Amino acid sequence: MTIAHISDLHFGRIADSGVVEALVKEINETNVDLVAVSGDLTQRARPTEYAAAQTVLDALGPPTLVVAGNHDVYPWWRPLKRLRVPLERYKQFITDDLAPTFEANGVAALGLTSAYGPSIKGGRIGPADRAAMREFFSGMGDECIKVLVVHHQLHPAAIGPISPHPVARQAQQTLAVAGEVGVDLVLCGHLHISAIQPFETIPGTPRIVVASAGTATSNRWREPMGPINVYNVVSVGPDAFSIEERRYVPEEGRFVHDSVTRFDHTE
Repeated sequence: MTIAHISDLHFGRIADSGVVEALVKEINETNVDLVAVSGDLTQRARPTEYAAAQTVLDALGPPTLVVAGNHDVYPWWRPLKRLRVPLERYKQFITDDLAPTFEANGVAALGLTSAYGPSIKGGRIGPADRAAMREFFSGMGDECIKVLVVHHQLHPAAIGPISPHPVARQAQQTLAVAGEVGVDLVLCGHLHISAIQPFETIPGTPRIVVASAGTATSNRWREPMGPINVYNVVSVGPDAFSIEERRYVPEEGRFVHDSVTRFDHTE
């Protein structure tokens, strides 16, 4: 089972004329079973930006599981829309399913929408979201790899010079439920920093791996990444899963292998 994890596309702020085409081409020409998109498809939630994002999603061959990011809600200068119907355009152009799921080949994935109107940058995972997580993952055996896809960070792990960074509201409660139902992997974005880190929600309990992807296609880079576009490829095998970071090289118009991290299922 192979998952391409892309995040923070930010149509409206695309970095390089060839990066989007290279990303779609590589995903479609490799053995990807699912594309997980962890939010911020647009820069300002404009219809033209959403239309561009929709075109790219439609061009991808594998199934997609998409969640919204804080840039996908109406901008702050549309306060009434932002508060009342923050994801109206997202639902119009992308999907009205705010808790999408996917199951195949021993992998179960659930997306939760952490973006909401009152916050400018922050996120929130509410009780209904945690109930959906319990309902979807509970009863699945230990042999199933359980993947949670969100936009905002759920763990205040150190990530370069921007640490400490804010996490989504009710992140601690959400991680506690993730530990209860046996989530193995959290795919997220928001910070535009590529980082992979395992941690225990409760000491002595099975670890959860958090894989934060950088921006796949935009020029909204952050240090220490610098001007780099990157996405992750998750490969799930019978005994382990690995996360490969793939970096875009503008001079060559393609993505190349950057690094890989492996985790045993029994860890």
